[in-house]
Amino acid sequence: MKTLLGSQSLWDIVEKGFQEPKEDEEQSVAQIATLEKTRVKDKSTLYFLYNAVDESGFEKIANAASSKEAWKILEVAHRGNHHVRQIRLQTLR
Repeated sequence: MKTLLGSQSLWDIVEKGFQEPKEDEEQSVAQIATLEKTRVKDKSTLYFLYNAVDESGFEKIANAASSKEAWKILEVAHRGNHHVRQIRLQTLR
């Protein structure tokens, strides 16, 4: 997935994240243009993530507000937390 998103220049939005600015903040025309590009990148990344997961994965990330949030949800779902990993390692020994 990292390779696919990287090939589309979208991986950076997953790493850095994206937050909508507060509505009361004044912004220049350049800032608004940059914000719009970043917003489009975030939504494009979410689109790729939606299409890459099965139905159960989609249900987990369907309500994610950003691609970074969706990625974190998928990471936890597929890797588990540290405690779960330790238990898995112990059972393999």
